[in-house]
Amino acid sequence: MPEIESVEQDSILSLLEHEVVGPDSVTPSIATYHDSLVSRGDDSGSFYPGAGVTIYGIDTGIYTGHQCFGGRATVGKNWIIVESDQDENGHGTHTAGTAACSEYGGAGGAEVLGLKGEADTCSIVLNKKGSGTLSDVMDGVNWAFNDFKNGNKVAIATMSLGSQDTRPTPLDQMVQHAIAGGLHFTVAAGNEGLDAQTVSPAHVEEVNTIGAVDSNKGNEQAVFSNYGKWIDVWAPGVNVKSAWIGQPDAENSISGTSMATPYVAGILAVALGKYGQMSPADLTAALKEHATPDVKLLPTGTATESTNLLAQRW
Repeated sequence: MPEIESVEQDSILSLLEHEVVGPDSVTPSIATYHDSLVSRGDDSGSFYPGAGVTIYGIDTGIYTGHQCFGGRATVGKNWIIVESDQDENGHGTHTAGTAACSEYGGAGGAEVLGLKGEADTCSIVLNKKGSGTLSDVMDGVNWAFNDFKNGNKVAIATMSLGSQDTRPTPLDQMVQHAIAGGLHFTVAAGNEGLDAQTVSPAHVEEVNTIGAVDSNKGNEQAVFSNYGKWIDVWAPGVNVKSAWIGQPDAENSISGTSMATPYVAGILAVALGKYGQMSPADLTAALKEHATPDVKLLPTGTATESTNLLAQRW
């Protein structure tokens, strides 16, 4: 069949492992970083950071009833047909809150779509246990890209998931296709303490690959964070407080590059809302240009290949 380029066995992708910690364990330095990112606009409410921008959370979904979203969160599509359209894991809600809720440092004017915010969107591709098939994740990326193109939107997709794979994967290729079409991506580097080259889609050159720092240790590279030349910028990823499932005011604190990644999605949403649409390459360049060389890298074998740039709003 000449129209088929290749055949790949379906496989399982999962959330990058994260640590759940106490709900009140967020550190003062993390709270300070929140404050440095939050811009609430003037008293008239005429400006909301990230307004007009859609954030696609390709994750476990989103608890749309959480008060921090203020009605800006919707479920884009659910590929886990035996589960509720709402987030039953918590990870997707946590990452969406970080990206799109001003009280957690996010773009408070984005719309969020949960592929199971304003930021405006989210999609459900991972189940309540935090895993899903490669085909479902690819369907989520494809759905987000088509929604972005058909709606003529300004948008970012954020993915805190992956698999161990050093070779180019079909998911890598689909993400590259979406980026070539203008959709921005933030992707978690992974939490194995290894070179991010070993993780798909973190090793895709065109994505914004995010490592995690510990703000309580002077922005030191988190001990679990992957590293290497594929890291574009770093952001706080230790004891990060954000929205959670169960109650409209629920919160939880989690550690991982999964938590650092939506910070940067929120930063990019604010930039796009402020400066207008730009190409993925130009936005990545601007992100790096305005980042600060404040990350204390751990003495790993490839530390010299890692950037020391800490993501900042501009």
